Amino acid sequence: MEELIRFLAIDLKDRRNAEDFWPLIEYPLDGIIDNFYADIRRSSIDFVLGDQTIDHLKIKQKEHWRSLFGSRFDQQYFNSASLVGIKHYELVGLDPKWYIAGYAKIKSDITQIILQSPLSPPTNFEFVKTLDKYVALDMAIAISSY
Repeated sequence: MEELIRFLAIDLKDRRNAEDFWPLIEYPLDGIIDNFYADIRRSSIDFVLGDQTIDHLKIKQKEHWRSLFGSRFDQQYFNSASLVGIKHYELVGLDPKWYIAGYAKIKSDITQIILQSPLSPPTNFEFVKTLDKYVALDMAIAISSY
């Protein structure tokens, strides 16, 4: 994980950015996650997920995003991100292409929230750059556990 962090050039500025943009996305993230699971329900990748399971997954997904943007890239985060990939693969047999597509969908919605914020264009640009790095790190860890 440290090598990925270095490769992606995640630095102290990115860690501050993630901390600063979390309040922008924390509340709207609920709607993004709701829409995500509604889209899953209308797709061929709906793995007969019951309402109770989806409610649980929504909570877990928000917790994961909070953890990611908390920038504590420790063993607990690594284990959590790895477990996401393991569960997607072992429990539901999710093809990585759907994992990547789902991640891109949520990232796009988060990007839209950042870009629509009243902050300056240079700040929004920096926030989106940080978002890209963090999403790449998180996806790399999850997919490598497949």
